[in-house]
Amino acid sequence: MKRRYMTLAVALVGTGLALCIGAVATRQLAGNESDVSIEQVPPSVRAALLAQAQGGAIKEIEMENENGQAVYEAEVTIDGKEVEVKVAADGTLLGKEADDGDEGDDADDEEEDEGEEQMSFAEVPGAVQTTIENAAAGAEIKEIEKENEDGRDVYSADMILDGHEVEIKVAPDGTLLGKEVDDEDNDE
Repeated sequence: MKRRYMTLAVALVGTGLALCIGAVATRQLAGNESDVSIEQVPPSVRAALLAQAQGGAIKEIEMENENGQAVYEAEVTIDGKEVEVKVAADGTLLGKEADDGDEGDDADDEEEDEGEEQMSFAEVPGAVQTTIENAAAGAEIKEIEKENEDGRDVYSADMILDGHEVEIKVAPDGTLLGKEVDDEDNDE
């Protein structure tokens, strides 16, 4: 009889332990985001968010873990428009996206934006700006996008050099990862 109770107790403890481990794992996966106040963010993040807000109201800030790094997303109102500003823990601007007010297409927009994010020259890190400027050699930069390739951020810049479309890919530290020249004739 005593053995029976011992077996039952071990089974109950094992089940309880499994449930606790499952709950913690679920919380870590689902609890990837947490709301924070402007006072709780690092000074470099606070400075970047305030600079991007341009005197507008910062409504909500969420901290989330992306690839082991803290990233802060803030909902900001600038000139009456809702803008989402994304900043790394070191204060680097990772992206800025205006809400277009089209509620019906949000799921589609988020799906498209997951892989690529259009950015202005001023929004990319300084090292990336330098590499793009050097590669462009004075040519007009048509478009800059931040993409996620194989789990890492890559910036691609499109430009016209000597009558050819050129795309370069740059790592966040400014390393030139590749250059592709479109050899087709431009009969425009």
